[in-house]
Amino acid sequence: MKSLYLIDASSFIYRGFYALPPLATKEGFPTGAIYGFLRALLSIMKSERPEYLVVVFDHPAPTKRDRVYKEYKAGRPSMPDPLRLQIPVIKELLKLMGIPTLEVEGYEADDLIAILAKKFSEKGFKVKVYTPDKDMLQLVSSNIIVINPMNWEIFTAEKVKEKFGVSPDKVADYLALVGDKIDNIQGVKGVGPKTAVKLIEKFGGIKGILENWEEFVKAFPEANRQELELSYYLVKPLMDADIEVKEEDLKLKEPVMDKLKRRLEELEMKSILKDLDTVLKKRAQGSLF
Repeated sequence: MKSLYLIDASSFIYRGFYALPPLATKEGFPTGAIYGFLRALLSIMKSERPEYLVVVFDHPAPTKRDRVYKEYKAGRPSMPDPLRLQIPVIKELLKLMGIPTLEVEGYEADDLIAILAKKFSEKGFKVKVYTPDKDMLQLVSSNIIVINPMNWEIFTAEKVKEKFGVSPDKVADYLALVGDKIDNIQGVKGVGPKTAVKLIEKFGGIKGILENWEEFVKAFPEANRQELELSYYLVKPLMDADIEVKEEDLKLKEPVMDKLKRRLEELEMKSILKDLDTVLKKRAQGSLF
């Protein structure tokens, strides 16, 4: 069975930026996020030996969710300038490495990952999604697993059930009820994790709750129907992005070795260069794949 690796770029980038001490070249250009990102990516390439891999980015333009709910993710701090400077360099290095990337205006990386995961799992691929975003656990199936790059925890359907008390197809219902502070999703006042599980068991999910709203609101008088519908919309991936991606588009390409080495030397990343050289030489020789 073919395997497809989908990387949520922002999680690797932010982790590298905040987990490491500030790194910079002699000229003062920040490199911590670049270093951390490449280190994590190389770890996957070494251990998994992927043939199909895509690094998926959030587009900088406002998303469809932002237009629907202006307070979406409002609590998150803005991206620091030293981090912002490194993202174009990461994209440049990925291109030189021959690694496919994807971003689409109006959509988050999560949406694109969901579209690719669904499409290619249905084509018989085993899909491995690398993201810490719990929203993505709703994708988990017999052919899709989610791996949290913060601690490398692997989520199968059984693991999702163990963590939340619901199956992957009910994760969106669960999150809509309990809310998500990170994304500024309110949830229903008075509904915690255990209560959410009981409500899903009783009503079958958000759809069932909305169909039996009078009964539900008696138990939770502060609940707001429109807010719950909005929360449910926000936590579900948007599957309507117009992207045409063929199997061949997901394949790792030949690296541009000379330019890649030169760029890494400019960034003063000798240890990354050494590891990349080993990985990419094997890849060029055909022994890695």
